[in-house]
Amino acid sequence: MSGRARYGLLGDPVDHSLSPRLYRAAFQYLRTPAVYEAHRVRSGDRAGLRRWMRDLAVSGGGNVTVPHKQAAANQLEVRLDDVRRTGACNCFWLAPDGRLIGDNTDVGGFRSAVRELEGMRLEGASVLLLGAGGAARAVAAVCADAGVGRLTVCNRSVSRAESLVSEMRLGDLASVCQVPDDVGTPHDLVVNATTLGLRPGDPLPLSLARGRVRYAFDLVYGPGGTAWTRHARAMGVAAIDGTVMLIDQAVLSLERWLGRLPDRDGVARAMRAEVTPGTGGDNR
Repeated sequence: MSGRARYGLLGDPVDHSLSPRLYRAAFQYLRTPAVYEAHRVRSGDRAGLRRWMRDLAVSGGGNVTVPHKQAAANQLEVRLDDVRRTGACNCFWLAPDGRLIGDNTDVGGFRSAVRELEGMRLEGASVLLLGAGGAARAVAAVCADAGVGRLTVCNRSVSRAESLVSEMRLGDLASVCQVPDDVGTPHDLVVNATTLGLRPGDPLPLSLARGRVRYAFDLVYGPGGTAWTRHARAMGVAAIDGTVMLIDQAVLSLERWLGRLPDRDGVARAMRAEVTPGTGGDNR
């Protein structure tokens, strides 16, 4: 592997991640000599996170996933606009002057992926957002930009939801609550930005009722969708999991590391082939 650029994913857990496969497909398509590996950094290990970020940035760059996105933002020496806005970082590399620079490509990833929900328009919509971590902050940013009519941020810790609303300056647009057992007030879109669904046996993040929700977006992903997206469809709710967002934010990350891609659509197709049955991937 000598001479190859080295990239990686930092998080806990990471064993489930499709990212190494996606980037491997992209690098092969681009004929770029590079490797991408997942590295577990335990929750709360700020020193380990800092070491890994610097090490990977020197050799190429990297991504950050739960639970480190907000902690990663604090390690940066240069914060791009979406990091400053959300307080979360999921993509980092070295600036030309050697400083550690980061972005939040989850913002653009969610903005693109939500278009996969046919007929869904964020403008004027009522959105229920489950979770208040780094991924939730990206969703909130897109919702604010799109002009949603109402954004309700629900989290097990109401104070953390309040911090999201306050730090992102969402003002009267957003309200907060604890995560309910089921949907009360009807919503156009419910987004699961919690970690529920990452581990086998996790409970559903929210029970959906027929006629109370139009669309569901689970930022967690899994083969054939997640338990929550299958539950949503059983309730007549149009639903997608986080696979499309994962790919869209990965393409954006590549652009941060490599510059303008010669065939952006081709890179995205190569990644999709890794997770689409019958096109080279089995989504494991």
